[in-house]
This record gives sequence, structure tokens and C-alpha cells, in this order.
Amino acid sequence: MLAAGGNYTTTLSPQEICLQNRHWYAFLCSSLITFFVGLILVLTWRIFTWCCQTRRSSSLAKASDQQKAAAGPKTHETEIGWVTEAKDWAGELISGQTTTGRILVVLVFLLSIASLIIYFIDSSREAVESCETWSQSTTQQVDLAFNIFFMIYFFIRFVAAPDKLWFLVELYSFVDYFTIPPSFVAIYLNRNWLGLRFTRALRLMTIPDVLQYLNVLRTSNSIRLCQLVSTFISVWFTGAGFVHLVENSGDPFYAFTNSQYLTYWECVYLALVTMSTVGYGDIACKTVLGRLFMVFFILGALAMFASSVPEIMDILGTRSRYGGSYKKEHGKR
Repeated sequence: MLAAGGNYTTTLSPQEICLQNRHWYAFLCSSLITFFVGLILVLTWRIFTWCCQTRRSSSLAKASDQQKAAAGPKTHETEIGWVTEAKDWAGELISGQTTTGRILVVLVFLLSIASLIIYFIDSSREAVESCETWSQSTTQQVDLAFNIFFMIYFFIRFVAAPDKLWFLVELYSFVDYFTIPPSFVAIYLNRNWLGLRFTRALRLMTIPDVLQYLNVLRTSNSIRLCQLVSTFISVWFTGAGFVHLVENSGDPFYAFTNSQYLTYWECVYLALVTMSTVGYGDIACKTVLGRLFMVFFILGALAMFASSVPEIMDILGTRSRYGGSYKKEHGKR
């Protein structure tokens, strides 16, 4: 475009104008706020119940022995009220010992894999942050439907958890924090942020449990082999997802000016080369966050690679040596 004075000025597209103000912090804050609000509520409830129990015990201490014996069953009844009934119902619903629980666990796993596939699709054709509206994105709509189901499953697990505080800091709970709230923020802001959706890859570690529910894995060697392979793949894909996020976004303290374009599968290749200590160097991290992450990633991933791969090969060698079926020869006892 030719401006007055003979100088050329560039015309920005609507997408570039929209991305001049990034809102990645809104998506990230939604996850952190969800975690801390849940933590505060659980701690507040614990303090409240502790104060009630202290006040109740002090009142019982002043009563006579007969009054204590009479008040004991009443105290037990208040403890096993509708809260305990809800906990028992939720625990039976998600238990792997029941048919409903097995179906629910398998369904959650399949939807997690489907959500991870949607992330693969979005990361291969879109930027980390885009101004694509929710109404025009089919993948966002499908992913939102999955996240609504995951949110319901999260509350069921929360009710069934014997220790609510420990449940909030579990690995799979953090997966839900980083994936469910941002999908609702995307509707409000009319933009999409891939963010930490790659953490769905950690759900791959539940493959051994799912296969045991389906009676596919029955021997200890097959269960151990599946655990090693699923853990290795989940850590591999999760590390690649973080590298993809920071390298395509850039460092926030450098105003996102030092980013580089890498596809997700190039980051998968980089993570594997790093874990195996080959280090070709054809692809490398350029951002400060990416390099800092690789420093810690190589320490943990190298130890896992060095311990898991020999054990996997040993199990495979044992299976091939002592595997097979017995065939009876005709004419001999």
C-alpha cells in the first residue's frame, strides 16, 4: 500500500491485528485459579470439620460416662449421613470391580485419546494461539463436549476420593486443570490456545489398567511390559508438547520475538533424539524456556530411557524364549 510521501506501509490481516494482544495468561490463569479455589475450599472444609469435632469432643468430655456412651452412636450417625452415601455411590460408579465402573473407565480413556488426536490435528494446522472463533471451529466444539464429560467425571472422582486434599494434587487432576477450564475461556474470548492440552498424553499411562479390565493382560510380564511402554510414550509425547508450546510462542519476557516454527512431530523427533542421547543437532530449542526445560527433561528422560529400554528388551526376550503353546505328539504319551 502506497502512503503519502511515497513510503510503503504494510497492511495487517485481521488475524495479525487480533494477535497483537495475546491472551495466553487468561487461559493459564483459569487453570491455576481452578486449582487454588478447590484447594482453599477443601482446606476450609477441613478446618470447619476440625473445629466442630473439637467442640463436640469438649462437650462430651464434660458429660458423664453414660452420656458419652449415649452420644457416641449419634456422633457416628452424623458422620455417615448423606455425605457417606454419596461417597459410596461415586466409589461404586468408578470402581473397576463393577461393570458400570469398567465401562466408564474405558470410555474416559477412549475420549482422552480422541481429545489427544484433536490436539494433534490442531497443532499441525494452527498456531499456538489463534483468533478462530468457537462457532467456526469443529475441533473446538468436539473438544468442548469431551471436556464437559471429563468435568463430570472429575466431580465423581472428587466425591469418591477418601482424601480430598490428596486427590487435588494427583497427576490426572492436574491434567483436568490444564485442559478443562481453558476450553470454556476460549468461548468467552473467541480465540483458541493450544496451551497445555498435550498433557492428555499422560492418560496413556492408564492403558495397563484398561487392558486388565478388558481381560487382555493376564500375566505379570505382559502387565509390566505395557506399563513400561505406556509410561515411556506418555512422557515422550508430553515433553514434545511442551517444547512445541514454548518454541512456537517464544519467551514472554522477550515479547514473543524469539519464537521459531516447529511442528509437533518435529518436537516429538527432538524429544526422542534427546532422550536417546543421540543429539543430531538439526533441530534445537532457541527460546530460554525451551532450553531450560530441556536441561531438566534430559535428566529425567535419560534415566527413564536407560532403565526402561533394557527392561523392555529383557521382557520381550523372555516371552520369545518361554512363549508359545504345548503341542502333543501323536503316538506318544
